[in-house]
Amino acid sequence: MRAGTRLTGWATVLVGYATALFAVLPYGTVPLAEQPPKRHLLWMMGATAACALCWIAASLVDRARRRAALRRAASRRRAAHGRAARRRASRRGYGARPEPPRSRALSWVLGLGIALTSAAALSQAVGPDGAHGRWLAEVNQAGGRTHQLTVAKVIGTPQSTGAAERNVEEFSSTIVVTVPFDSGPRQVTVDGVRTQGELEQGRSIKLLYAPSRPELGVRPAGDDDLSSTVGRVVVRPVIWILALVAGLSTAVAMHRREAGVARARRFEPWVHLPAAAFLAGGAALIVPLLTGFPSTATGWGLAAGAAAGPWLALAWVVRTS
Repeated sequence: MRAGTRLTGWATVLVGYATALFAVLPYGTVPLAEQPPKRHLLWMMGATAACALCWIAASLVDRARRRAALRRAASRRRAAHGRAARRRASRRGYGARPEPPRSRALSWVLGLGIALTSAAALSQAVGPDGAHGRWLAEVNQAGGRTHQLTVAKVIGTPQSTGAAERNVEEFSSTIVVTVPFDSGPRQVTVDGVRTQGELEQGRSIKLLYAPSRPELGVRPAGDDDLSSTVGRVVVRPVIWILALVAGLSTAVAMHRREAGVARARRFEPWVHLPAAAFLAGGAALIVPLLTGFPSTATGWGLAAGAAAGPWLALAWVVRTS
């Protein structure tokens, strides 16, 4: 395998790994682990695709050069040895190529990478979504955070939610608070404030808002949707565990079939182009989750479809190579 294909191939793998690693980092871990629009992931996905296209181009050039060299060699043999050499060349075929080199590291890198890519796709569905997710993103981008404010007035009678903690009943209230926005203090009505016990005037409460953007309004702190709460507590750890198990299993299986992995390193249009189509389809499905806030059901459907892309590509390569 020539240096060009080796360089572009490893570049594709490494840039793809970096993209997947950034995608699985939970929000707040690093500055780049942001809420949509996740422009850094879009750029990195584009860089991975560019590296893959460079690998395909380098492979096609190498393939054309190899075939041209074989044709020239066969022509010289025919001219020198006549019909006997022609028959031997025919038996060998113009497509005869040396066995590609094996790489134990590549088996582990690809096996773990496929599982990591699927986990990265599923992780995009974890977090606030829908209209609430869009509001949270706007507040965060405007520098919003949680503030402790005093209840100026309780409107109506607090309603019991039916939940309780430590034998203390939970209530939902509509309150009025004075919010010190940058443009000046304003009285704002906040609905659905949940507290342990009935909320009374003068009590301090945590609310989320952006001081520089009063038009965004004020909401109770920790007002998460099902996807955000259950996703962080339950789903994300499950994704990591399943990805680890699947990655190790796939890597071990590839390690036992090093010859097949080595053959798959060499570009064949009928093998790699359909596999690339599966990967591109998965990437296209994940774009709405990187640029916006679909509903919970739509988001998980897109994430599941995107997560299936790497496994479909692997199944195709195994079947055809």
